[in-house]
Amino acid sequence: MFESLLEKIFNHIADWGKFWFGLIFVGSIFNAIFEQSSYFYGISNISFWAFALGGLIGLIAKIRGAWL
Repeated sequence: MFESLLEKIFNHIADWGKFWFGLIFVGSIFNAIFEQSSYFYGISNISFWAFALGGLIGLIAKIRGAWL
């Protein structure tokens, strides 16, 4: 039972790896850039939008099958 659950989790991560990479890594980079930029200072929930953009980029990469 526990092994089956772990196997499902690992398969999900492997299948959706590009999405998770975009959400976590690219979203973190966008978040750091947006927080340091004075242009984005007045936007509320800037962290949400940064991670949403990273997740969207990851989802597009998953659908396309490649980053570029």
